[in-house]
Amino acid sequence: MKRWSARLLTGARLSFAVAIALGLMARAAAARSLLPDEGPGPLPWRVGGESGFGVDAASFPDSSGVMLEVYVRIRPATLESLAQDREEPNHFQLSIRLRNAFGASEHDVGQEFTVSPGDTAGGYGKVILFPLRTRPGVHRLRVSMTTRRRALKRGQQGKPHTESVEGEVTVPGPQGGRELSDLEFVWSESASPGTSGFQRGGRIIIPNPERLYGLYADSLRAVFLASALGQAPRPWRWVARVLNADGQVVVGDEGSAAPARTLEVPIALDLAKQAAGGYDLEVKAWQEGDSAALLRRAHFSVAWQADSWLESPQDVLDQAHLLLQPADEEAFARLHPGEQERVLDAFWRKRDPSPETAENEVRDTFLKRVDFANRSFGRFGLGRGMFSDMGRVFIRYGEPSEVLKQVIPSLDHTLAETIHDLVAQDDREVGDVHNKTMGADMRPFEVWIYEGEIPLPPEVDPSLPRAPRARRRLVFLFVDEQWLGDFRLRYSTE
Repeated sequence: MKRWSARLLTGARLSFAVAIALGLMARAAAARSLLPDEGPGPLPWRVGGESGFGVDAASFPDSSGVMLEVYVRIRPATLESLAQDREEPNHFQLSIRLRNAFGASEHDVGQEFTVSPGDTAGGYGKVILFPLRTRPGVHRLRVSMTTRRRALKRGQQGKPHTESVEGEVTVPGPQGGRELSDLEFVWSESASPGTSGFQRGGRIIIPNPERLYGLYADSLRAVFLASALGQAPRPWRWVARVLNADGQVVVGDEGSAAPARTLEVPIALDLAKQAAGGYDLEVKAWQEGDSAALLRRAHFSVAWQADSWLESPQDVLDQAHLLLQPADEEAFARLHPGEQERVLDAFWRKRDPSPETAENEVRDTFLKRVDFANRSFGRFGLGRGMFSDMGRVFIRYGEPSEVLKQVIPSLDHTLAETIHDLVAQDDREVGDVHNKTMGADMRPFEVWIYEGEIPLPPEVDPSLPRAPRARRRLVFLFVDEQWLGDFRLRYSTE
């Protein structure tokens, strides 16, 4: 009987272990379904839209584990839009959620902030720090910003609007009894205790969540911490280098420190002579007698055009959508601001009709057309004018030579009569334009006609082989199918 009991106990233990294993497998599978593979890519993250913000994070070892600091920068344009409403307190809410690799929640915090006019005057916006205690490994970070739009009627509460971003964050662990923090990119620092910012080793610093330098900050500043666990104090050495896209060192610095268990180094490197683009900051730290150095590398960018600093990331992507091929557009969306600036600089330089001058007439014309399209062809609920059919044609070819517009067509100028005339002049398929009524087709329509020397659309590469430019004629037919002012392209000779 005892032997049978012992067998039962052993079997129970085995079943229990199997149940635990199956439970962990199910939990991991659930975590994989909970944590999507797609995301914004490596930090930092940039969010466009009405509530634009930037996100970065850096982990720092301390005596009780690892502290992950999440930095959120609220852009000046976002603060200005919030501060425009003077009738009620202006505020926004930030929510931070951190989960481990199994999907379990580690932190879920939210905080509300009030916007004051002074927040919009600093030029860099408002930077907010969230310290989160965690462990080394891969985590899932989600940052959401909720604002409240102005109510349509006095006394009503505005409708909330939320922008979010979510992706993976890796927290490094100890290496051979030593630890090296992430690289914390800094916007500015001060030794004055009265300065607004965050304390770091006796200094007050403002992090740079965009990791962007150049026009408004031509000196890269960063901070890192290193420590030796349970070892006698020894002298430290460190090297910091900036590498370009080709892996070449463009600027660097190095130093040493007295024997100690910890090392804290503020870095300052001049980037005034570096071109727009992406760069890597590489840091090595070691103590005398170490067989190898601790290494950290982080990506950042340099930009020299005001648009790269001030424009919403979504505006930049919207313009690139009209210029780049789909495969190039997807890669472009994951680039840092300075890298995007470099891509667009090369794009417009190839199309510059007068490279000896400071102005690029083709680029200026494109931006003016985009602005006009957004103001003229956008409709509430239909999206931005630049993405309408009329907006796209206008951006590509400009103002038509002639416009035939029929808001309320008469019997002798109906859509059917216009289609008949177009087909008679050009042997092309009309497509899905057909008479939807029993009698005369009275749908509003417009015909745009381009004649003469028609310039190439901006997305066309002028270096590609093509036929000599000649006088030609382009015709575009737009139809308001639903009588809502949404004119769709239904025929063209392009």
